[in-house]
Amino acid sequence: MRKKVIAILIVVVMAVILSLAVIILFKADTVIVSGNVMCDENVVKEYYTDGPLGDNTLVIWLKDKLGVYKDMPFIREHDIDIEGRDTVKIQIYEKSLIACFYYMGQYIYFDKDGMILETSRKQMENVPCIDGVSFTNFTLNEKIEVENEGQIEAILDLSELINHYEMYIDKISFNSSNEVTLYCGDIKVFLGNSQLYDQQIASVSDVLKQAKEQGLSGTIDLKNYTRGDKIILKQ
Repeated sequence: MRKKVIAILIVVVMAVILSLAVIILFKADTVIVSGNVMCDENVVKEYYTDGPLGDNTLVIWLKDKLGVYKDMPFIREHDIDIEGRDTVKIQIYEKSLIACFYYMGQYIYFDKDGMILETSRKQMENVPCIDGVSFTNFTLNEKIEVENEGQIEAILDLSELINHYEMYIDKISFNSSNEVTLYCGDIKVFLGNSQLYDQQIASVSDVLKQAKEQGLSGTIDLKNYTRGDKIILKQ
């Protein structure tokens, strides 16, 4: 009986020693975050090292392999590399802010899925602002909702197309007839109420870039645009 007790004590002591060794030797003393622009580095570090033994490289590796980490609101995906027993490298890939709207002194930014990711008093460059739309929900980390449900698809489609073609649009404006006008510096582009936004944006993107580089101003009317029509800037 005594030998059995001693054997159990030895096993317990060995387990404690092993656990302490793992805790001490594999403590993540260095956590390197890269790829972050919108996300604060310290917030990212805290998220991926949170919880019991969260700052342990073995625990971080295991949690990553088990899919425990659910990406943060700003983050689309991540890569975690364990380099040595005490160093973790976290590469994050952020979601793109494709548009915003202005409400009570704040710019409300959302991604291609309509998810609100950030509010700020400053308007970011190259992120178009939506005008003429009544938004009914602007809760952080939730999807935007609009009074006219038919507008939401147009907003997301236009915003993603503008982002895809790397166009520098200042504002996307809807009038009372749900017709769309794009504002690019001193140039207005009338799109109308169309189901062909992809064709319109594809055809006008290069023209707008060239016109902006040359400092031109004027209007482009694409309300009745059909594929192959010539794009005319009326100054």
